[in-house]
Amino acid sequence: MSRRTLPAPALIAAFALAAAASPSAAAPARLTVDTEVRLGYDTNPFLSGGDDLASPYGRISVNPRLTKADAQGQITLDGHYDHSQYFQNYGGTDEYGGELAAQRRLSSKFSVYGSLRYDSEVIGLGDDQVTGQPTDAIDVNLIGLRQRADTYTASGGFEYQISSKDTVTANAGYTATRYGGGGNDTDNVGGSIGWKHAISSRSKIGIRGSVYRIDYDTPGLSTLIMQPTVTFSQTLSATWNLDLSLGVSFSDLSVPAPLVDSRKTGLAASAQLCHTGAKDYFCMFADRSVSASGVGGTVERTQVGVSYRRSVSEHVGFTWTGNYARSTSQVAAIGTRQYVSGRAGLDWKISPVITLGAEGRYRDIYGGPQVKADIGGDVYATVKLPSP
Repeated sequence: MSRRTLPAPALIAAFALAAAASPSAAAPARLTVDTEVRLGYDTNPFLSGGDDLASPYGRISVNPRLTKADAQGQITLDGHYDHSQYFQNYGGTDEYGGELAAQRRLSSKFSVYGSLRYDSEVIGLGDDQVTGQPTDAIDVNLIGLRQRADTYTASGGFEYQISSKDTVTANAGYTATRYGGGGNDTDNVGGSIGWKHAISSRSKIGIRGSVYRIDYDTPGLSTLIMQPTVTFSQTLSATWNLDLSLGVSFSDLSVPAPLVDSRKTGLAASAQLCHTGAKDYFCMFADRSVSASGVGGTVERTQVGVSYRRSVSEHVGFTWTGNYARSTSQVAAIGTRQYVSGRAGLDWKISPVITLGAEGRYRDIYGGPQVKADIGGDVYATVKLPSP
């Protein structure tokens, strides 16, 4: 498939970004830089096949952020660079990227936002972010191949309050995913529009419709996905919030001749329950949707994630996360793959600038060739400059 110029939704996103990225020239800019160093050990850091897989490692991460804000909005420029050096079997690996994001309130009722983003990562390199939006979550089907993915994203949207109880939202975006080899490149373009109505001071109900098209670099292979949903949000208390959506996903899969095109109907649903207390934070997320896969063709993706953090004392905190992802291809020959992970750790803030910590983790993959689980852990130090 020939590569296209930036499509209309991406141009809309770029325009929204330009409109949003105009805080007052008098507003001060703030630069922060987070640097982290880790030393650890993994029994199978890439979840790849084989026997002699374990290795100690060192990792350094640098994350600068430049923020400029005023009363109407802000613009943020983020960057990240991570270098992992394995002392046995693997050598070194780099991951890097950046994002320009902005949001702007143009009036008391109308606000816009936009972002441009680039990421280059090795899929499955200790990355537990399998839950979240389909374009942000790692491709479960490519874990274990040490496959590099370069992702280019342009997105934008707006929110307009048409009355004291009614709000309209819309967004559009374009995501291009390119693999160095062994993956099926994709172009994903689409958007959504939604309406919310406040039925009380604590509850909102609404509808949302999404349409997007996925084109693959295999000639004749593409998918059109339409997803209408009903949404509901509820403030359960001062610290608990619930967000739900339920709908149907219609996918029209076009395949190269002499194969036969197919249409599928499935469940589209999501749920998020979060709590923010004085000393603890808890959030549970679940989602069922249709998205692209680097192995070719679309997949039905089921995701569940849990995050928990507890402040043990003024300076010491405990964190735990767990994730599950199930990917079932709409191409029968590819089948189903599942991924589970969990990690837990303690951190100690010894000053406003320096934090020390330690964590352990477990990851495993099911479906396809059998591989050994990854069990590991590390100690780390984080330096944040300037201090808050």
